[in-house]
Amino acid sequence: MTETRRHGFQPAARRRNRIALGVALAAVAIGGNAYLYSTLDDTEPVVQVVRDVPAGEQITADMLRTVDADVDPTVNVVPGERLDALVGSYAKVRLVSGSLVTSEALQQTPLVTEGSAVVAIQVAEGTLPIGIRERVTVVLVVANGETAPTTVDGRVVGLPVPTNSALGVESLSVEVAVADAATVAAADDVRVVLVEPTVDPATNDASTDRSTETVIAAQDGGS
Repeated sequence: MTETRRHGFQPAARRRNRIALGVALAAVAIGGNAYLYSTLDDTEPVVQVVRDVPAGEQITADMLRTVDADVDPTVNVVPGERLDALVGSYAKVRLVSGSLVTSEALQQTPLVTEGSAVVAIQVAEGTLPIGIRERVTVVLVVANGETAPTTVDGRVVGLPVPTNSALGVESLSVEVAVADAATVAAADDVRVVLVEPTVDPATNDASTDRSTETVIAAQDGGS
């Protein structure tokens, strides 16, 4: 009897095992990629700021919008469904355009406490102490004419804003007691002293900023 020869590729047993293993690894890789791409679309609507909002400003609808974002669950962002509920609240700190809103950044009451007033003082550019930011405690050294300087406790409520003056003068908004507001507003010269933090009555939180030293910034190069 004539032996019938088999035609075609006949891989050895070892080679067949390698082929099977390669197919299995390819399947695992494809499945992993499919899972990865599916998680990339795991987004949810959250609230985003669409323009800079200074600390203390009341929130209006045109300041916020909802965007879809893939945010880690540990990040305390505000869900998009709560956007309408945020209107009318107040910014505790400056909200930067494009940032996501967190619940800690807002409060329901104004930052200016009862019995206080906000006064804008003129300061020479570059004379403010390092560490000045919104809601930090300061002491204002107020000078009027030939009279001895007096001191007034205050709290910064807004970052320095450049003015149109050619002398490089900035405007700094400071919260002081109503009884001291006129004295500060009419002062010939005001120096700003950064002091140890105190509990902020408007936010009920202790400020975490500390000055490394007490720094006095004088306008017009005063000593």
